[in-house]
Amino acid sequence: MTGLVPVILCGGSGTRFWPLSTDMMPKQFLKIWQDRSLFQITVKRLAVPGAAAPLIICNTVHETVVREQLAEIGLDEGTILLEPQRRDSAAAIAAAVAWVARHHGANVPIGIFPSDQLIRDEAAFNAALKVASVAALADHLVTFGIAPDRPATEFGYVERGDALDGHDGAFSVASFHEKPDITTAVTYLASGRFDWNAGMFVLTAKGFLAEAEKHMKEILDAATRAVVEAVPGPLSGSYILDAEAFASAPKNSIDYALFERADRVVTVPLSCGWSDLGNWQAAYVELPKCEVGNVTIGDVRMRDARNNIIISDGLPVRILGVEDLAVVVSASGVLVTRIDQAVRLKEVL
Repeated sequence: MTGLVPVILCGGSGTRFWPLSTDMMPKQFLKIWQDRSLFQITVKRLAVPGAAAPLIICNTVHETVVREQLAEIGLDEGTILLEPQRRDSAAAIAAAVAWVARHHGANVPIGIFPSDQLIRDEAAFNAALKVASVAALADHLVTFGIAPDRPATEFGYVERGDALDGHDGAFSVASFHEKPDITTAVTYLASGRFDWNAGMFVLTAKGFLAEAEKHMKEILDAATRAVVEAVPGPLSGSYILDAEAFASAPKNSIDYALFERADRVVTVPLSCGWSDLGNWQAAYVELPKCEVGNVTIGDVRMRDARNNIIISDGLPVRILGVEDLAVVVSASGVLVTRIDQAVRLKEVL
């Protein structure tokens, strides 16, 4: 992907993967996915021929683990922007775009991706990325719409409009929609026009800045000032965003602050075996299972047990005569729930 600058967002706290996920080791850094973390898988996915070294934006407390995990996959290049505090995705992305504009120019495609998503069909992903990059170079702000395989209520949706002239595979955006109730989600699925909003974007600094000046100027100005006044971090290749400037950016998501309001937003539909791995039920679906449907990691023994996900980060766990449970044990706590209730975890945290 010639000229693409990958930006990887590592700011999430991963509370839906409690107790294994903690503030110091959130979901994206856990190594339960084929002995790699989701962060490492994301970095490798974006290391396509012709792409620049990644720009990674994360909290200051995660600088060391980011560098360690990059080294484990043989990647010593790349820049880390360190957030002195969390200000949500709009400020993080504005800072990343401002950095790219200063160091790569205003007219290169920038791919912005969460660090905690799983994509099984990388060929389909790369094909969609090429379509998105071409549209971005025409000053469009591109989002990816994941083809839904069920009437999901845990995702926002993007409704496709007309095909974009001159850009095969890209469409105008008719509307964005919040997470629906199940009845509405069924309607969306039946229509064939609604895709899941994946939170992945491709744009140029030129296209982004033109729209951000109109719709999120206060956030943009604060994030840009934080970049201009950034100082080198403790490790080589890292930079700490100016704390005072960054703190002055209002908290907002990039969807609310910009994409739902901007004029030149388009969507590229994508079917690539995508999962945002939003809770332990999603993890159960994706992880390898034994012949009776159990997922086990750590010191786990079972008898007469089926369709469970059991993970232990140290202590021995013994399971007898149960089905459809998620049991996760770590030094931070113990979770026991039916797998289909894992989505409710925040209710007890």
